Amino acid sequence: MLAIVTDSTCGLTRAEASELGVTVVPMTYTVDATWHEESFVGEGGDYAALFSGSHHVATHAVRTSVFEEVFKRLLDEGNDVLCVTISSRLSGAFRSAEDAATHLASENLAVLDSWVTAGALEFLVRRARSLADGGCTLEEVFADLATLRRDTRIVFSVPNMDALSRSGRLGAIRRAVATKLNRYPVMCLHEGGIKQLDDGRGARGMAAVMAEQVPDGTTDLVISHFGPRGVEAREVFLAVRARFPEARVRVKDGGPVLAEHLGLGAVGLSWA
Repeated sequence: MLAIVTDSTCGLTRAEASELGVTVVPMTYTVDATWHEESFVGEGGDYAALFSGSHHVATHAVRTSVFEEVFKRLLDEGNDVLCVTISSRLSGAFRSAEDAATHLASENLAVLDSWVTAGALEFLVRRARSLADGGCTLEEVFADLATLRRDTRIVFSVPNMDALSRSGRLGAIRRAVATKLNRYPVMCLHEGGIKQLDDGRGARGMAAVMAEQVPDGTTDLVISHFGPRGVEAREVFLAVRARFPEARVRVKDGGPVLAEHLGLGAVGLSWA
């Protein structure tokens, strides 16, 4: 049997993880030196209020020892193990998982850098389970996901660039404050790194730009909001529903770890 492991930025609820048989390893974050574990979607509490009332917030990748403990337990149960993590260009989780796999040195264990996160990571995890249930081997599932991740399946926008600038993950993207001109930058993850695509005027314009990135015929999409669900997420939902009236569209809380790096009020759109 193939056991699948991922991290808590994957966007799964507790029920979804249980149904898929996925082990979700929690990322951690500190708020004014108090440690917190990121939980399943919908179980993060009012992290927006916690962040807003704090002096310092920091996120932390999963430690190597945590991945090693999870991998060893699953291997000892007789499973092959595939771990799919948040992009290595966004977090150290992949390196931790890779180091754990190197230490265990098992041919029944593989670790994949997804190049994505949030809803796009969820889609990869779901694909892995579907392939495994269909009889594919660990090697076949790994190869399929390594190909599938090459396509951009997540776009996002932020109310301003402050949080991303602090994170050091912007690369060559200009450090403009979008809301001063009522412009929302629309970005994507390309091979794991952040790439700017376009700007949208106001929340509605931003939503239109995001919806335009989705390929024709898409039938399954996830909208991620970071912090309370606001006007940005609503406009993205309306734009997606207008373009894909028959598609399945789910709206989910993106969680505190990604919210810290994107900023409260950010919104993402992922598709299968």
